[in-house]
Amino acid sequence: MALTTESVADAAMRILSDFGLGDLTMRRLARELSVQPSALYWHVADKQSLFVLLAGRMAAEADDFDRPAPGQGRLSSTVDAIIAYRGVLLQYRESADIVFLAYAHSGRTVLPAALADLDEETRDVITPFVLGSIAIQQNRRLFEGVTAPPGDREEGPGTHAEASFRTGLIRLLTA
Repeated sequence: MALTTESVADAAMRILSDFGLGDLTMRRLARELSVQPSALYWHVADKQSLFVLLAGRMAAEADDFDRPAPGQGRLSSTVDAIIAYRGVLLQYRESADIVFLAYAHSGRTVLPAALADLDEETRDVITPFVLGSIAIQQNRRLFEGVTAPPGDREEGPGTHAEASFRTGLIRLLTA
């Protein structure tokens, strides 16, 4: 199999899903693809570029789900599209961290259309809310069973995460 940007991204997504961000190194990626690490640099300039590539892939995956229903209002359509993006990001371990880094590096180009198309002021409020809430939920998953036993934990943002997310998103979009 010839090494391509797509095959590099596919392997990186598998590593991210299976092992998390800590194991997503250029050496690990090269080993997964049975190539020398230097071969990767023909397809991605550096690790930051890899994060941008992965964030763009996740955004594109969310955009594929974004099919507004006929007659659906703009607010409802935007909320549904961002919730679809949330669903995509929750499929990949530590994906919110990847997107945070990519967004800091490349701005709105790594976001799905529902976020990228918002006016700058709104996007600057909504994007950290979206990624932060996903990061909290993903980190809670990582810590489950490691901290206090379930009966000893207080209920928090992860308890009713989707409903809380939707409510917060609507409040921010209509503020």
